[in-house]
Amino acid sequence: MKTSRFFKLSAALVAAALVATFAVGAPVSAQDAPDAPSDAAPKYAVDFSKTVGTIKPLNGVNLWTRLSYQRLQDDQPVAEACRFSTVRLHDAPWDNNGLRLVDVHQIFGNLEADPADPKNYFFDATDDYIEAILKGGAAPIYRLGTSIEHAPRGYFAKKPNAEQYAEICAAIVRHYNAGWANGHKWNLQYWEIWNEPNLVPQMWDDPDWASYCQFYVVVAKRLRAEFPTIKIGGPALTHADPKLIGWLADVCKANDAPLDFVSWHCYAKGPADVLNPPFAMRKLLDDKGFPNAELHLNEWHYFPIGWDEVHGTKGGAARKREFSTSEEGLHGADAAGFNCFVMSRWQDGPLDMSNYYAYGLHNWGLFDPYGEPRKTYYSMVAFGELAKLSPNRVATVDGGSGSVALLGGIGGDGSSANGAASKRLLVSFFKNDATDAPIEIALSGVPSSGSVSVLQIDYENAALERDVDYSDGVLKLDAPRSGVYLIRWK
Repeated sequence: MKTSRFFKLSAALVAAALVATFAVGAPVSAQDAPDAPSDAAPKYAVDFSKTVGTIKPLNGVNLWTRLSYQRLQDDQPVAEACRFSTVRLHDAPWDNNGLRLVDVHQIFGNLEADPADPKNYFFDATDDYIEAILKGGAAPIYRLGTSIEHAPRGYFAKKPNAEQYAEICAAIVRHYNAGWANGHKWNLQYWEIWNEPNLVPQMWDDPDWASYCQFYVVVAKRLRAEFPTIKIGGPALTHADPKLIGWLADVCKANDAPLDFVSWHCYAKGPADVLNPPFAMRKLLDDKGFPNAELHLNEWHYFPIGWDEVHGTKGGAARKREFSTSEEGLHGADAAGFNCFVMSRWQDGPLDMSNYYAYGLHNWGLFDPYGEPRKTYYSMVAFGELAKLSPNRVATVDGGSGSVALLGGIGGDGSSANGAASKRLLVSFFKNDATDAPIEIALSGVPSSGSVSVLQIDYENAALERDVDYSDGVLKLDAPRSGVYLIRWK
């Protein structure tokens, strides 16, 4: 592992006032306003004596460790180190070759059989998969439907008989929440109806959006009738399409069907792609009469390339290798910085849940084909540590920067009397041009001089751990173009 670029100390004095602005989306902020305007206010600052709510655990993921690989290597502790908040189960069969997992047709092999007969279900593999997720401290998000299909024709990625399918789905919920068919009482809360039905033909076989809306209503109402306390939603669109989501909301309202959460996906070139849509979705659902519907961006990934390069032949194998291995590609320092930057900025918006795509799968996952953790893995470790161990958010200043974000937290009850070890600061850089000068962070609520532990992710380092001294209330660090610092007080 290469050594870090140097860290410097500063003798600058700490300015007392903290400034609050938010750059992208809407004028919403949990950062403190200054006590009095001052030209001397620092550009970057953290005040551990001022708590401003809690850090939203928006560090969910799709998929868990491979069940099909577990006898060869148990990666449960590696996944648990990320401290994921939620795990969406979509595409589990793709990551576990040969196993019948999660998908409705994998559990209930003959879709025309009797859904009331427990002998027609195969739950064993999915039981073990979900049990591992729960052991890891995350909440499963169960996608009822099928994984994506890229075959010449659709086999299960098509509209089924809604009434029959609803009974099968109800039996699956019953197994996991009511103990049916030698099941469990795990009280799984989130149940999503299908995935990307606007992606025809890979996920659905009817371009008429009304066909999905009708299907959703039948399944959602059937589940609500038997399970009044679970959260039911969808449609897991390929993108935040207001027309299609508005249409679904209208149909649900007209038919008294539940819409407890609305979900969509985004593979993003820049932060605005994922930061702006939640504000529009919130207003749309409020206007449609669903003010309590949660907003879930439950597939997202940094995506600076084109789909024809990922799934097609443009650029050939060399281009695929480049975006998979380079620092500017899907899994390098740019992606790691992007991950923590957007999870920090989401704190001041209406998004309720996010699920990165994905933990596994070599094209998209947190590990290379040889099992080496990518820099994106360590970005998830950094955010998860902050959100889990220091969940009480403290006031920070980053000037609403479009390339640098600060997010700080304290553990325990959130009081300033907490020990130093509960204090953490996450500093995220995404395509930062100001790399010729160090970043100076004014510190309040901690001793004016001391030492911190730093986890550093940047172009040169995947996960460098080192101690750094600071003095005069200012911590000075080199500013990478893209990367992450997780700073821990001792």
